[in-house]
Amino acid sequence: MKRILVVKAMVLGAIACSISAAGIAADINTQRAQDITNTQQNIQGTEKHDAVQPNWMDRTDIKVGTQSKVGAQVSVETLQPLTHYDENSKSVLFVQGGIGRGGQEHSASYYHGYNEIWYPYNPATGKGDQRYMAEKYEHTKSLGTVANVGLGYRHLSKNEHAYVGVNAFVDRAFSENANRVSGGLEYVSGLNEVRANVYRGLGSVKSQSDMIHLPPSYFTFDLDGGAAYYMPHESQKVLSGYDVSYARTFKNARWARVHATVYHWNGLSMPNHSDALLKTLEVGNSHGWKVGTTLQVTPHVSLDVGYTSDSKDTSGAYGFVKYTLGTSKFAWHGGKHSDDAITNARARMLDKVERSPLTIGHTYEEDWYVNPNDHL
Repeated sequence: MKRILVVKAMVLGAIACSISAAGIAADINTQRAQDITNTQQNIQGTEKHDAVQPNWMDRTDIKVGTQSKVGAQVSVETLQPLTHYDENSKSVLFVQGGIGRGGQEHSASYYHGYNEIWYPYNPATGKGDQRYMAEKYEHTKSLGTVANVGLGYRHLSKNEHAYVGVNAFVDRAFSENANRVSGGLEYVSGLNEVRANVYRGLGSVKSQSDMIHLPPSYFTFDLDGGAAYYMPHESQKVLSGYDVSYARTFKNARWARVHATVYHWNGLSMPNHSDALLKTLEVGNSHGWKVGTTLQVTPHVSLDVGYTSDSKDTSGAYGFVKYTLGTSKFAWHGGKHSDDAITNARARMLDKVERSPLTIGHTYEEDWYVNPNDHL
């Protein structure tokens, strides 16, 4: 009897030990799985935290490049959040500003006179050359030093796959004492981006006229007391317009981005004076498109190249090199090519707002009147 009880006790003890061992093993496996999950979440959280670019240097760029008909341009731009923003934030209010050499002035000049005859100065002879037909010239150049500052707001969707944004900016060209305001909308969804901006030039048309009398020594003939003068007429206005753009990033090459923009500018139209054959002088009333690509070559350096086709003024290629004081997460060399820890929308929450340059229309007319008493 005792032997049977001992055997039963041994069997029950073995069963109890087995159950305890299984429970302990299950607890260990569960703990290991939880530790792995926590580690993965911590890694993803760290990557997500790093991806929001908390360093102000990561959002400050120096850009140098050139554009057809406009020439060399250089600028410094920065974007900084005004509200707290981290990997858990769903919205951000930010300020963006920049200063540099840029902007565009489209000008048209028209020279004519009495019976279409006018007398431009010839530096070789020191006198006026007689021209028998009116002449018109068009030119595009940089505005010199320009600056801009603006506020923006962006809000992420619940799953962080999209955001909507609004912004408002003020631009100023210092040499021309010209100002412009703009408002913009943004929508980023997945790897696609759509933006639209409306621009409004401030102030009315600035115009001035003068009358410049010419001495008899200016001419190669004798005025014999006849009248000789020309009247310059200048007008200038900051142009208003709009643009709409689309851009796309690639899932496995997030260092590469292609973009396309269509735009329209309302021009400046000024009536000419006296009996000019060309009754109206127009400038800047144009539309066109721009296509290009932005390549983040290294964490510090990106390249933006493309082509602009304009119905009137600035058709041609452009190219810019941008140096970021900090670093970019994605880069062709030295950075990541893709990342599932953060969506494209979240990654672009602190990207700079893209806008068209400040544009001015300028007209210049010379109306000549030369009537020698004994000439012609």
